[in-house]
Amino acid sequence: MPVSIFRVKDKSMLPSLNDGDYIIVNRISYLLSSPKPGDMVVLRHPMNGMLIVKRLSHERNGMFYVMGDNLKESEDSRSFGYVSRPAIVGKVLHIVRKG
Repeated sequence: MPVSIFRVKDKSMLPSLNDGDYIIVNRISYLLSSPKPGDMVVLRHPMNGMLIVKRLSHERNGMFYVMGDNLKESEDSRSFGYVSRPAIVGKVLHIVRKG
């Protein structure tokens, strides 16, 4: 399926995403272009495989450094390191606010 909907379940992306918001994710966007710094993406956590939302910070040798917008509440590349391109599920296209 080229587009998926996910529910945000933490505070790691505040203020961009709130706990309970929904995001619409394009799963095929990176088949046509490369991820770029600033993109908000859904990826598989490299340690436990859970889906998480982060922002791409930079790329080095085909690996991506990702960070949460809420640095105090985010487990991201600062703890698990760079992630590979196959770990990225897709690009966040739209946010649907809870409420």
